[in-house]
Amino acid sequence: MVPRPQRKTKSMDARTRCDHDPHVIAAIAKLFWHDRKVDKARSWLNRAVTLGPDMGDFWALFYKFEIQYGAEETRADILKRCIAADPKHGEKWQALSKAAENSHQPTEVILKKVAVALGKGETFAEGKQ
Repeated sequence: MVPRPQRKTKSMDARTRCDHDPHVIAAIAKLFWHDRKVDKARSWLNRAVTLGPDMGDFWALFYKFEIQYGAEETRADILKRCIAADPKHGEKWQALSKAAENSHQPTEVILKKVAVALGKGETFAEGKQ
């Protein structure tokens, strides 16, 4: 991650170059999450899953965010929207969904497993930079 003073500049530069890229939108959402700007992070994560509904990693990131900051109703809504989108792509999503023990699991189970797997590799809003 770039030093804190350069984050806004780098993220806005990436946004102007690739405004409709869900990867850029999700990265900006992570920056807001890291800075504990909950409402902005939520809206950017929502935008990321809207632009890339087939990316399971973004759904899991959004679900993990709502576990930390949201209510049960918002988690249920994300779960319902994820099941309707039926994502198939994403680095961690594909690895877990194609694993032999998960091959016949429903989307709900895969979403929760990916959210846990994302938790092992990334920690946000816990004072770590």
